[in-house]
Amino acid sequence: MTKATIELIDQLCGIIDKSKYLILSGTMAVGKTYLANLIAEKSCEAKYCSQGIFNKGGTYEIETELISIHPSFYYEDFVNGIIIDTESGNINFHYADKVFLTLLKKANKSWEKKEDKKYFLILDDISRGAISGILGDMLPLIEPHGQTTYKTVLSDGETISVSPNVYIIATRSTLIDSVEQMNYGFLRHFYEYQLNNDYMYMCDSATDVYSDYDMSANAMFYRTKRIVTDYLRHRYQMSSVEKERYVIGHGMYKDTGTAMIARNQIIPLLRQYVKDNVLAKTANVSIAALQKLVDGQYSKDRTLADVNRIVLQKTGITADSFRSEGLTHQPLVNLVSRIKEQGLVDDTDIANDIMFNPQVVVRKKAKLDKVERDFPTPGYLYIEKSNRDIYTYGTTKNKSGATKRPRFFYSGSVNDAVSVDGIDYAIASEMQPGEYSRWYEELDSGNEENERYSSSPNSIMFRILRSYYRALSKHYGGYLSEYPGDENIARLKAYAEQEYKHLVSESRKLHPEVSDEKEVNAKANDDFRDVIHDLVLFWKDRGETISVGGQTILVEGVYKVDSSKRYEEYSRAMETLGIHQMIMQGPPGTSKTYSAREYLKYEACKVNGREISDSDLDALQIMDYKEGATISSWAKDNVGKTPGIAWDIVQFHPSYGYEDFVRGIEVGTIKTEHGSNVSYETVNKILGKIAEVASRKEYEKTKFYLVIDEINRANLATVFGELIYGLEYRGRSVATPYTVKNSNKVELPDNLYIIGTMNTADKSIGGIDYAIRRRFLFFSLLPERKTILEFRKGKCSDPDEEKKQIEINETAVSLFDRVSELFNSENLNSEYYKDDVQIGHTYFLVTSVEQLYLRFRYQIIPILREYYKDGMFQLETPETDTDGWYGLLGCINGTVDINAEEDRVKDIFEKLIKNG
Repeated sequence: MTKATIELIDQLCGIIDKSKYLILSGTMAVGKTYLANLIAEKSCEAKYCSQGIFNKGGTYEIETELISIHPSFYYEDFVNGIIIDTESGNINFHYADKVFLTLLKKANKSWEKKEDKKYFLILDDISRGAISGILGDMLPLIEPHGQTTYKTVLSDGETISVSPNVYIIATRSTLIDSVEQMNYGFLRHFYEYQLNNDYMYMCDSATDVYSDYDMSANAMFYRTKRIVTDYLRHRYQMSSVEKERYVIGHGMYKDTGTAMIARNQIIPLLRQYVKDNVLAKTANVSIAALQKLVDGQYSKDRTLADVNRIVLQKTGITADSFRSEGLTHQPLVNLVSRIKEQGLVDDTDIANDIMFNPQVVVRKKAKLDKVERDFPTPGYLYIEKSNRDIYTYGTTKNKSGATKRPRFFYSGSVNDAVSVDGIDYAIASEMQPGEYSRWYEELDSGNEENERYSSSPNSIMFRILRSYYRALSKHYGGYLSEYPGDENIARLKAYAEQEYKHLVSESRKLHPEVSDEKEVNAKANDDFRDVIHDLVLFWKDRGETISVGGQTILVEGVYKVDSSKRYEEYSRAMETLGIHQMIMQGPPGTSKTYSAREYLKYEACKVNGREISDSDLDALQIMDYKEGATISSWAKDNVGKTPGIAWDIVQFHPSYGYEDFVRGIEVGTIKTEHGSNVSYETVNKILGKIAEVASRKEYEKTKFYLVIDEINRANLATVFGELIYGLEYRGRSVATPYTVKNSNKVELPDNLYIIGTMNTADKSIGGIDYAIRRRFLFFSLLPERKTILEFRKGKCSDPDEEKKQIEINETAVSLFDRVSELFNSENLNSEYYKDDVQIGHTYFLVTSVEQLYLRFRYQIIPILREYYKDGMFQLETPETDTDGWYGLLGCINGTVDINAEEDRVKDIFEKLIKNG
């Protein structure tokens, strides 16, 4: 806890000690609920004693009740009202005290007994409900001024008042519009404190000064704040308070998983701001820059890295073999082989930063027969071996005029070759051991191209090592931005950077004065190889250790995760950030529900250690929630064993409510000897059920997943109710209006995960408000051309079928490309965004051209037609139709009747796939 936070809590404890009733206001994620709980806890201290203290020098006992306000919460849920419960199948109605009166009466009795107790009622998120109506006739009791005791008479004739040991803390989000206007008549009862949005509450050394590549949580907060304040639309720029309303709260930024938070929470929220016209569209440039900064995760798991692109011919390089072997280009081969074999740097870094990096070496031209010519493409440290004959110099005739071979810039030796992505590459030769490049400071910067005909070995070796150490520093730094507590990686990063500084220092010492003597230069090259020979980290293998300064450093690599392994990304993000609910979002046809199932299969595979089929996954679906029952088909077939995962699925729709999702009354029938009677029972619904099962001791190691299809089709604030609080505060019981098994509490355990799918093209339903959004991780699923091209590849029964499928895929992708043109910015209404509405790839996954045509006619065109009716497109009709585009527009705007004009539709389809 930072100094600023400690001081704030102390200040707020003093305020509520005197005023008794406090509203904590602020934008999302500034710690409103967090602070409310801490204020209640700290108020036990004897110095906060305005109510008086009976046992001098002691402390107060604190009792806290938290109520999460939501649109379906009313006076009858809060003060008193009719309780509906069930017993033996019968429904009972009776008046009962609810949480407020229960707490009030308890506090009054405690005060009468002169107990040193304080009762705190936390009303969380009062903007979500009609708070004046919820308090009703209790509002006059909340009078913090003076010594007057205010009383009211209840419906049963009992007189009630608020004793001095009762305190109320309300939290109010300024980001969401209140259900009712917060008028003075309500606010005057409370002391309202506006919480500042400042990173000093997260870090004592918070500063708004940061570098362009600073990935710390501190930098991310101020970087995002700048985007919001710089691009707020004019109508939102009313005051500094209004500006702060949309700045994403400091509580969103944590030292662990900063890049994940930015990718899966901050950036989706910023993009939503743009869509909602909170931010100007020009903000997209800065948002894209932020996306670029945080893209790519790092992991110690080498199987997730890009390490299969490069294949070596030469292996087993040691410090001694490097020192003794070769004089020209061989040391370069050995350095690259060593870096690959050591495995601290991934293949993409080796390829991009060493093999094909003009800052290592580049050859663009050379003289052949005394005529200077440009090469068709630049040659780097490595070039495709098949193109070796292009990179020549010298003469093609000897002194007698006979034809001879020119000299080659690249080695033809098989042992020198390296394969990248299945293509053989040859290394640069023509390294002259009698040449030596003396030190110059720009050599350390790596900002200039190194264009050379022939080169001194030391210059190229230094540049290779420079790229190696910089890649290490970059990867270790990226990893530490997500896992700052990893002390070994922090020490390893520092050691790598120090070893590079040592290399620079020794290079400065070795460089002789300018000399034309080959022996002097050869000696300098030889000495430089001694320096490399004596490096420590460079010659250590993964798993070995380095001892320095009394500490032992384990040599290990960190790698940029292959982004194609999306399910590992989902899993790691939820576990690292402790946010166990995510939403897969995208336009129609982007495999959202399919991906949810595939993710479950991935999680099951991690537990079982083998691939999971669709039928295997179906066997893990929960079929009976009753205690003592067999939970799933898998459990039935594996008696005595506990499943690694269990799951269920529900689909939201506009009529879906709290009583369908959390708890409610179930109506049934009971057969009697006289027929059937209506039966009523208060029961858990799917969320309550899966939460209860996941909380059982026998399943503490099982991961439970609830898939919510079309999650945005229902009002989440209403459907989740008070359990919106439970999403964030896992393991804490939340009071509900219904009692099941003698308890009105529901707890969302930490082993329960929620996976939502969301169709971003559906504008007919309400979005997810900003305060709820921050409780979810968002992963975008977009139309993928590559998925169409690879459909059924490797899964056909024979080569002929495979060839035919490839041809069909190419035809399908032609249609995909033409349809995709409709979603270019010039064709879309400014209210819509391509990533939200473009028709996805699943519509184009077919096994025949006929199937593709039927998809086009009966699925794709109807969707595009609805888009057109919704005003999504702004299309210009061409004067002639040679490629089917005119006809496609006709199908969309209705001038072509797709039902009556089949031949015409077929012709349009043929033109589109032909000209795609």
